[in-house]
Amino acid sequence: MTNSPINTEIDDDSSRVAKPAVGFVGLGNMGGPLAERLIGHVDLTVFDQSVDRVINFEAKGARAAASSEALATRSNIVLTCLPSSADVRRAIFDGDGGAGIAASLKPGGIIIDMTTGNPSATRSMAEELAPLGIALVDAPVSGGPRGAREGTIAIIVGGTAVEFERILPILGIISRNVMHAGPVGAGHAVKAGNNLLNLICRLATLEVVSMLVKDGVDPATANTIIQKSSGRNYTTEITLPDNILSGKMMQGFTTALMQKDSNVALEMAHRLGIAMPFGDLARDVLARVVVEHGLGADMSAAALTYENMTGARIRPT
Repeated sequence: MTNSPINTEIDDDSSRVAKPAVGFVGLGNMGGPLAERLIGHVDLTVFDQSVDRVINFEAKGARAAASSEALATRSNIVLTCLPSSADVRRAIFDGDGGAGIAASLKPGGIIIDMTTGNPSATRSMAEELAPLGIALVDAPVSGGPRGAREGTIAIIVGGTAVEFERILPILGIISRNVMHAGPVGAGHAVKAGNNLLNLICRLATLEVVSMLVKDGVDPATANTIIQKSSGRNYTTEITLPDNILSGKMMQGFTTALMQKDSNVALEMAHRLGIAMPFGDLARDVLARVVVEHGLGADMSAAALTYENMTGARIRPT
């Protein structure tokens, strides 16, 4: 694999260094804001199953591709942000025309998977791509659409030190918080663990706030005080004030995705022979949220489940 800097090609007029050729597959709630930060900084080509999303990016200055294979032909680096590792595998090895990214990306190319994926699946795909001279690096993100838009989202990278240094200029455009977690798969492992912890903290916070509301404390007051105290967490900082106490009830992260991510972490724990009592309990409560509100519901619906359980109204009246 070629590890030369990614931005040393010369453009047609030979008067300046060309922008790196980057492709981005997956322009959804997370992928869209991540990809948008690359516009103007790289020669960006995009593809998504939604034609409207591609047209929107084309209007903003990106190039549109008709398929993931076509995108890979004009890219040295391809970023993916898809719902699951199974979707990533299809994009890499099957694609839209039966070939996939791997058939079109030249040797020396690199795929950066920003999906919240399964670390075992990621390591397997990396092994399959290695004989083709293509590297796969996992780089899942944490911080939600807001962090993606503002360039503060955490990017958790799994790959070699050389690969990390090679992709850092690209990921650094997306966010100032890029961290090397370890070898390939480590990024996805840390992200799965982080999301399980987020679920545990989210449910525990809703549980405690419900208790305080039931005892007569205003929910916004309770949250403000906890956020200034030792119980503060992402739910008190972002989820409650921005999405629940505001009445918006839309964070942009579904119960299906949270269920998938927490299951990845619990499967990892099972493989390692580690008991996860809090994780198991959080999974059971999440299952109740899914039964009540469906797999397509926003994770803010967890507040509705606690309102049903306790009779304490958390949302504004």
